[in-house]
Amino acid sequence: MQELRVQQIGAEPRRWSIKDVVTCVIFNIVIMIVMTAVSMSASMFFTPAVAHLAGPGIMALLCGPLYMVMAGKISKRGVLMATSVISVLLFLAMGLINMLFLLGFGMIAELVMAGRNSYRNWKRNAAGYSIFFAGFALCAVIPLLLFKQKMIEIYSASYSQEAMNTMFYYYETPSMVAVMVSLTVAGSVLGCFFGNKFLNRHVKKAKLI
Repeated sequence: MQELRVQQIGAEPRRWSIKDVVTCVIFNIVIMIVMTAVSMSASMFFTPAVAHLAGPGIMALLCGPLYMVMAGKISKRGVLMATSVISVLLFLAMGLINMLFLLGFGMIAELVMAGRNSYRNWKRNAAGYSIFFAGFALCAVIPLLLFKQKMIEIYSASYSQEAMNTMFYYYETPSMVAVMVSLTVAGSVLGCFFGNKFLNRHVKKAKLI
């Protein structure tokens, strides 16, 4: 009986509480604010090459610590899938229909997190988070491959022909897409690494987890 009790105490809880849901929603709203701020700053201060290729990686780097704190506070299966759903809903509210593809990457990322206590392992978190953010970057690429004419119609309402030509160059050139995804994965891993350091040095010591 004593051994069984110890195993139960050490087991990872599976059910989400209302507090977990609220935590996930709040953190994802903050993450979305950071991403929007980076996107706006990149378009104003960076060259098109930096904005298109490095933008998602910079977002992943800055949002990584926030994600790690969120994952550490919840520490239950479904964090990445819930993050994908919340993110897509927020993107849809902005009119970004192409971000629906992020749900598929969220499912893949959640499958990568299969196993016990995976959300308490920063390397596993980095792997899942990298897939999620790579999916975010590719959500600008995939629609052009599948529905280019429709995307041209959508973009023409907000972008000049010159801006669209620049965008299409970076999103339709395989080498440019490879660079973008590589920088995004690098930013994701670094973001999770620094987030894990912050989590251990400050959040856990303050007994916030």
